Amino acid sequence: MAKNPTRRQVEMERRRLDQRMLAHLEAGELPEAIRMEPEYRELARRSGASELLGYFLLDLGDWHYDQEKYQEALKYYLAGLSELGGDPPEQGVASLQIAYCYSFQRRAEEALRWLDRCLENRDFYQNGRAAAFAERGRLEVERYQRYPESIYHYLCAVDLFDSKKPFYSCEGHQGALFGLALTLDEARLTTHARSYYQRVIRMGHPEYGYVKEAESSLEKLEKFSDPMA
Repeated sequence: MAKNPTRRQVEMERRRLDQRMLAHLEAGELPEAIRMEPEYRELARRSGASELLGYFLLDLGDWHYDQEKYQEALKYYLAGLSELGGDPPEQGVASLQIAYCYSFQRRAEEALRWLDRCLENRDFYQNGRAAAFAERGRLEVERYQRYPESIYHYLCAVDLFDSKKPFYSCEGHQGALFGLALTLDEARLTTHARSYYQRVIRMGHPEYGYVKEAESSLEKLEKFSDPMA
C-alpha cells in the first residue's frame, strides 16, 4: 500500500482484513483473529484513522459477548472505545455494549453509568438511544423498584424506536412495549397497562415470545379487574 493511502485504498484494505478476521471468528479461530491486531493498527496509523483499530476491537468484543463471556467482552469494548474518537455514533454503540455486559454481570450501578453516557451522546443512533432508555427502564424496576423512573425511561424508549431509522430492532421495540406494560401493571396503573399489552399483541411477531406473555398478562389483568369473571 502507498505511504499515504487514498480513502479508496484504505477501504479496500479494511475490507480485505475484515473478511479474513470474520472468517477466523466464524471458524472459531479466535487466536488467529486476535493476531491480526498489528495489521489493523498499522492501517489505522498510516491512514490517520484510529477508529479502524477501534472497529476491530469492537468485533472481538462482539464475539465474546455472543459467547456470553462478558468480562472478556468488556476488555475489548473498553479498548475499542478508546480508539473511536473520530466516530461518536460508534462510541455510543461501544458504551451500550459495555452497559449490557455490566447488566449481565448484575453490576447495575456501572451499567446505569454507561447507559447515561450513551444518552448524553447526541450523535448516537436514535434506535441505539431507544435501546439504552429501555435497558435503563428495566434496571430501574428490576433492581431498585423505582416505578416512576422506570415508566419514564420505557416511555422514552417507545417514543424513540423508529423502523425507518438505522439499526432498528423490532424485537427490542416490542420488548420495550412489554416492559412498559408490565411495569404499569405492577404499579397498578391498570388502564395504561391494558393499552400497552394490547399494543404488544397487535404488533405480532410471536417468535419473540412477548405476544404470548402479553396475552397471559392481559388475561390475568382482566380477571383481577372483574372478580366475577
